[in-house]
Amino acid sequence: MIRFISFLLGKHYEPCKSCETLKEQLAFERDEKKRLTDTLLQIISPKAVESQPIEINQIAQSSALFSRRRAALEQKDREEAKILRSSTNLGKPDDRLKEVESLEHELGISEEGA
Repeated sequence: MIRFISFLLGKHYEPCKSCETLKEQLAFERDEKKRLTDTLLQIISPKAVESQPIEINQIAQSSALFSRRRAALEQKDREEAKILRSSTNLGKPDDRLKEVESLEHELGISEEGA
């Protein structure tokens, strides 16, 4: 309060020793906090690593490459057609169900007992 009054009257008031000590400690803590923050940001930030440029060779376009690709596609189509031909029973009801039912009837096995 005395400082405020002396400030209003235009007289210079000398600050106390404890206030100066607190200001110094506050400045030290702020500086330390800033250094720690900078260190953490430096650790977290990705590091740019420059590597030697790699020469990319152009692939020579030739009919051999297309013929190999075409042959591979034709082979794949043949295998798929073979699978479709061998799976003639897909989507059809099972004929063995009637055989199983007739055997159960002959043996006297009922569905209720199962």
